[in-house]
Amino acid sequence: MILLDTCALLWLDSNRELFSIETLDLLNRYSDALAVSPVTFMEIGIKAKKGRLELPIAFDKWTDEICSQYSLTILPVTKSIAVYTAELPEIHRDPFDRIIIATAAINNMKIVTADKIFTEYKNIKVIW
Repeated sequence: MILLDTCALLWLDSNRELFSIETLDLLNRYSDALAVSPVTFMEIGIKAKKGRLELPIAFDKWTDEICSQYSLTILPVTKSIAVYTAELPEIHRDPFDRIIIATAAINNMKIVTADKIFTEYKNIKVIW
């Protein structure tokens, strides 16, 4: 499985040209194995509510449609992920991103992200 961070999920839906050719190829090859953390939806919902992000339809309908369209697996935020998040080095300060990083580490997954800070974590495999 491949974990999508928030920007990757948004770009998959509306700005695919922002991905590299290699990343697009990987996303196509693993289209049945894409996953997100529920905090990704929290972050998108908060940004939309604050007017910092415009979605084409109502947030709740958008989440349903994107999950269906891309057959996304939504991974739970478990106790192990919570503990791992708290124990991560203070490299990344964004709590949503820290949970995404911990989710990838606990589940031994690669993350699709443009956030260069993710690469500073030694055990995280970043695709971009």
